[in-house]
Amino acid sequence: MSGTPPLPWFAFSLSLAPEVARERLRNTPVLELPEGELAEALDVELVYDAPAPDWGGRVARLVDAPGRRVMGLLRRMPAQVWPLVARLESTLASAAEERPVRVRTATGAVLSARTFTPPAPRHAPPGPISVEFLVSHARAAERAALPATYVERLQAEAHLVQRIQKAQSERIR
Repeated sequence: MSGTPPLPWFAFSLSLAPEVARERLRNTPVLELPEGELAEALDVELVYDAPAPDWGGRVARLVDAPGRRVMGLLRRMPAQVWPLVARLESTLASAAEERPVRVRTATGAVLSARTFTPPAPRHAPPGPISVEFLVSHARAAERAALPATYVERLQAEAHLVQRIQKAQSERIR
């Protein structure tokens, strides 16, 4: 139906930047993504507890957190490509669970959007957080022109997690 309005999609992870998605997916075609509008999801935060063997550790999952915010892009996607959006998110970071979020755009408008996140693990997963995922997430945020302070925070988290996990592995030996 051509009269179907586009669906608001909040991208907060690797789908922020198509070039990062293409690097990760190598030979898989990546959906052409429209430019996004800077936005923040309200009352949520990222928790790195979703096991992702393809990433060699745990990746980010979006969880409810009153008063917290996650930066990203709001894209308006034609309804007919929504299954492709879902497949892209699932392939990039095991983000197969669709959920609603409230977002505030740079203009101050607050609206409802959809996003994708990995499902909650049944048990606390053992093992490290994926540094490769953290680095890719920071690069995607930078390429998507998210605020510099947010990008710097993601970069610092990646560096810190890498140093801590390296120190822990050396201590175990």
